[in-house]
Amino acid sequence: MAPTDEWLLAGRYRVDAPIGSGGMGEVWRGYDQQLDRRIAIKLMHRAAPVSLPAGSPEAAAWVEAAALDRERFLREIRTTARLDHQGIPTVYDFGADPGTGRTYLVMQLLYGQTLFDAIPEALGEPVSWSAAIAAQIAATLVDVHRVDVVHRDIKPSNVMLTTSGVVKLLDFGVAVLQGAAALPRLTQVGKTVGSPPYMSREQALGNLVGPPTDVYALGCVLHEMLTGRVPFEATPSQSYQDHHVNTPARSVRLLREDVPAELDSLLLAMLAKHAADRPDAETVYETLLRFVAPKTAGVPGERDPRRPFVRPFAPSPKAARPKQAATAVDRRPPLDVDGALAVRARMRDLLEDGRVQQAIDLLEDAYARAGHQPELALEVGFDLAVALYDADEYGRAAGVLDELLPGLARRDGDADPDVQYLRHAAATSNAEIGNVDTAIGYFTDFLAHADSGDPLYRDALYSRGLLLHASERTADGLADLLSVRPLLAAEFGSESITVQKLDQRIELMKARN
Repeated sequence: MAPTDEWLLAGRYRVDAPIGSGGMGEVWRGYDQQLDRRIAIKLMHRAAPVSLPAGSPEAAAWVEAAALDRERFLREIRTTARLDHQGIPTVYDFGADPGTGRTYLVMQLLYGQTLFDAIPEALGEPVSWSAAIAAQIAATLVDVHRVDVVHRDIKPSNVMLTTSGVVKLLDFGVAVLQGAAALPRLTQVGKTVGSPPYMSREQALGNLVGPPTDVYALGCVLHEMLTGRVPFEATPSQSYQDHHVNTPARSVRLLREDVPAELDSLLLAMLAKHAADRPDAETVYETLLRFVAPKTAGVPGERDPRRPFVRPFAPSPKAARPKQAATAVDRRPPLDVDGALAVRARMRDLLEDGRVQQAIDLLEDAYARAGHQPELALEVGFDLAVALYDADEYGRAAGVLDELLPGLARRDGDADPDVQYLRHAAATSNAEIGNVDTAIGYFTDFLAHADSGDPLYRDALYSRGLLLHASERTADGLADLLSVRPLLAAEFGSESITVQKLDQRIELMKARN
């Protein structure tokens, strides 16, 4: 609770009253004294309770959970801040309270109710009510997925229906760049992220997740809005996980006859077991739009003020690259060796100051200007690829690595440590953006030239096993995981938690084989 006297954060944000709470912290109504506006403030939980004995297993478990919560909280800040969409609350600021050390996030204050609260009150609404909400969520997901972010926890309590009818997607605390956890790591064996009633098959199995994972969860939410129940109900004999993995979705028209056949078909496609069989978010939006807006003679273009009325919350059209862009690049002075050295020095300074995006922008410009000198382009491209990969910019990193690796391998040899590191980075980057076959190829090339004592060898073997399993090559994937086990046992001990968790995944794969 806030103290009785005025509680200020950073000398400007007045904390007024609590409006919600979750696993990571509390949300408070507040006021920005400098800009004279009402705000929402999300505060991380306080330090460990004093009742926990220092050094006890309970205290250690609390510290581990608190560290995970802090990582999720900072991920939410970074993810939400980089997204600019009307369907996502705007991030204004973040920091740490000097008095308590608690991290805070200052955001747009929303007025309305969660979809979780709205569904029971709206079961008598027409199909268009559910379709309009789902369409707005789908349009938000189009922009989210375009920047390689996967939400991973679409559910009614993470959706806000505001008083103006605008739908906001909340809680990006477990969201990831298609990278930073989309492909489970050795340290994450046995862990799943999401909410059981809305988990996709791949999520329930702890496999590779991507944009189709969010589409599946949205399908579960749409089903619940239309019928008042999720597609699958857990029972003592069959869990949510088992349903999501094995039970085919049934026609929603069995529960609600006024649902149009086309909408029913869309919903069944969204709930397909295999990710590749599901439509993307933009297709979902376009289909749902037929049930929430009248047909028109034409589609308004960009900057046309009629667009929000005729196509509410439509994802913005993909802008074509201007023809003059290439000319503009050509007019920039070509990069020479001295310029490249200056770029590298400036890059180091920027990275030391934590200005990662500025460093990437600098390197991208230098890489474009070094194209006339293949050797110089390789050197600058190496720095750019590493910077993008380290920043979890997997989509952009994959593009640079795909260009760069053939030339580096020809120049330095397949077994060169830098070539091997970038090959592993290329495999991981492609895996994280859903290029499974390409990722398997890179992992295979890496393993062919790596030493089994290299920790990256174990990671590559494990990751390739997951990808092979995800692409329905279960026997090959299982063989990779079985090959990893003795390496982990030698490193950590056969009774270690790492080996035990790997055994759990192996048994799960055997059961699904």
